[in-house]
Amino acid sequence: MTLDFTIETETAVASFSLNGGCITSYAIKKERAYDILRPYQQENAATFSPLNSASFPLIPYSNRIKHGKFIFDGQPYQLALNFADHPHSIHGISWQKLWQVKEQNESHIVLELNYTAKDAKSGGWPFDFHAVQTFSLRGTDLTQEISVTNTSNRPTPIGLGMHPYFPKRKNTRLKANVPNVWMTEPTCLPTKLVKCPEHWDLRESPSVEALECDNQFEPWDGKAQIYWPEDNIKVDLSASTNLNRLIVYAPKDEDYFCVEPTSHITDALNPESKGMSLEDTGIEILKPQETYQSWMAFKVSS
Repeated sequence: MTLDFTIETETAVASFSLNGGCITSYAIKKERAYDILRPYQQENAATFSPLNSASFPLIPYSNRIKHGKFIFDGQPYQLALNFADHPHSIHGISWQKLWQVKEQNESHIVLELNYTAKDAKSGGWPFDFHAVQTFSLRGTDLTQEISVTNTSNRPTPIGLGMHPYFPKRKNTRLKANVPNVWMTEPTCLPTKLVKCPEHWDLRESPSVEALECDNQFEPWDGKAQIYWPEDNIKVDLSASTNLNRLIVYAPKDEDYFCVEPTSHITDALNPESKGMSLEDTGIEILKPQETYQSWMAFKVSS
């Protein structure tokens, strides 16, 4: 059961699942519905997977933590390896939790998650937090806001991001002003930051089909563009200034790709492996009751 909720305007419609706090669809209304995000891919009627959704939130960190291990404030932690047989913990925990509806009207919905660290001994995230996602449709445009409050009685590291999936249509183009890219080892952990090679230079609006990457680009100015030339439809993706890195996942022989605004580098909780301080990675340290916020927006034109 997906526990779906829908909001809409005269020109667009979006749906959401409480399982993982996901977007399950986002489409504009033309002669027929035209998907801006890949709609939920149903594989098993009895099991809902956020990984098959249109987008899911990355809270309280994005991407990978090496072997699920990190040290914070002198204390070692071991997280569950939560991604099938993958050797690292991935994408935080909010995508694997059941959210609640805080409020809703025709074109606006607010979801919330109260997380407590009672299951930390079995590999859960070891800090309490309260997360809120606010989604608003205005005409054809969708905005997502995330806020996370530290409800622990001690400081907590926090990172944020979003994981939208876009349809890979014929001649799809992606443009973003990002000069550098993190090279990775086989399990997608970053190894070295280099100038973008020609085939990954997103400033030149390359074909998505030719990218074949799963890499993080930086620094990002918070503006990207997805263009489907066969339909003459363009999406301007924008994000808050703290989401200043961009992960692009463009797998070969799939009908989708991902453009993920994130606040920190991959494996940020192990900064020493990259010769960095924790602060340099983009991780935010929240004091008790402090809140960290970010947003992402889709603006559609043709």
